[in-house]
Amino acid sequence: MGRLDVRVALITGCRRGFGKAMAELFASEGAAVSICDIVPLEELRRDVGAKIEAKRGKVLCSQTDVSDEAQVNSMVESTIDEFGTIDILVNNVGIGGPTKKTWELTLPEWNRTMEVNLGGTFLCTKAVVPEMIRKNYGRIINFSSTIVKSPYPYRTPYATTKMGIIGFTRILALEVGRHNITANAICPGNPGGERNVEVLRDLAAYLGEPFDSDAARERFVEMRERGVLGGKYLVGEGYVEALISHMDVAQMALFLASDEAGSITGQDINVSAGASIW
Repeated sequence: MGRLDVRVALITGCRRGFGKAMAELFASEGAAVSICDIVPLEELRRDVGAKIEAKRGKVLCSQTDVSDEAQVNSMVESTIDEFGTIDILVNNVGIGGPTKKTWELTLPEWNRTMEVNLGGTFLCTKAVVPEMIRKNYGRIINFSSTIVKSPYPYRTPYATTKMGIIGFTRILALEVGRHNITANAICPGNPGGERNVEVLRDLAAYLGEPFDSDAARERFVEMRERGVLGGKYLVGEGYVEALISHMDVAQMALFLASDEAGSITGQDINVSAGASIW
């Protein structure tokens, strides 16, 4: 038996990275998964849905902009129509936002990051919680970031949304606890991959330097350790500079989604290879 047998999970942002890893892992553990992304539907079905179905998993794919309330409500309704309920909500969708000094930002850049990262988390939660209350059971897993614990400059909108998600999660946990619903946030460290390359490319462009993913990463580490990008990652007598895997985070999400995590709520949990230790 799988750890999520008979459960239904709605996971946002599943085209790649953490979302893709969670969708495949949850399905392998017996959950029926409803997955969404803003990319064309055929891409999501090809790159994620088909792999789940090939292993006899149950999956529903949708193209959804989580900052659009009508689209979110439609996705939730379709999930309940298809699978009968929603037990688990994973608010994974997030955009990196602009790489600029705070006073150089435009209002549209600021607003778009808020709408997707914070607004999307709010809208999906708002749409799903009534079903969880009805059945007196639920697991809500939100995605923050270790940027709120080991900050660095030029990322104000992103960091603001990720700190906001921690506050959102804590208050939500207090509100839904009486209904046997938990709410927690995962704070991933640096996973590498496409998303990391995009962030490093933006940083290199902002600093006026030629882009090479390895060189940009070295520059990122150098700047942070000089104090330009915030505090060092001190662990014991050395500094941790490890990349985590998408599956590391997916495994934490699986635990938080399981019955075994029923007494854990209102927490922000690092999965960072020790890069953040508080």
